[in-house]
Amino acid sequence: MIATRPEWDGRTVVCIASGPSLTQADCETVRAAGHPVIVTNTTFKMCPWADVLYAYDTKWWTQYHEEVKGFKGRLITSSQVAVRYGVETTFGAPWFRCFPNSGASAISLALAGGASKVVLLAFDAGTGPGGERHWHADHPGALSNAASIAKWPQQFEMVAKEAQKRSVPVVNASRRTLLKCFPIGELTASL
Repeated sequence: MIATRPEWDGRTVVCIASGPSLTQADCETVRAAGHPVIVTNTTFKMCPWADVLYAYDTKWWTQYHEEVKGFKGRLITSSQVAVRYGVETTFGAPWFRCFPNSGASAISLALAGGASKVVLLAFDAGTGPGGERHWHADHPGALSNAASIAKWPQQFEMVAKEAQKRSVPVVNASRRTLLKCFPIGELTASL
């Protein structure tokens, strides 16, 4: 099923990725703010109240489709294959521009939904102090566990340009980040 465009015109939208800096306290701060929230990949486990779960990879949906059945928000992907799990796809949707990772595509989804501001959380784009790649343990099976992490800064630069074209500010409120294409802000002040 082709996804319909989210209706977030004029609203702040928060995108929460799976970077190792993510804390439950930060998620609760976001929840209390009341803005629409897009989580990427396994972050649905820390934020089961989010409005949208976006995961780019077909392999992720194959691994986790049973676990997401209890998620109350929308399930969205750019994969054509994941529709077999009841996930909406943006593939072929004229209102959406896909980018090559879940975090960049989540930002694009916020922009396509009409966000007037986007706040990022756990967009570390690098490993944690102990080499961890996510706030959670490594993914099992055939999942790559952020194998393309070195490409992410360039990929995020592409979506940053898209936000600039739309005159939508994107603030990176992550505790740690290697991304230089978005201004840094403190979470509470950015919401």
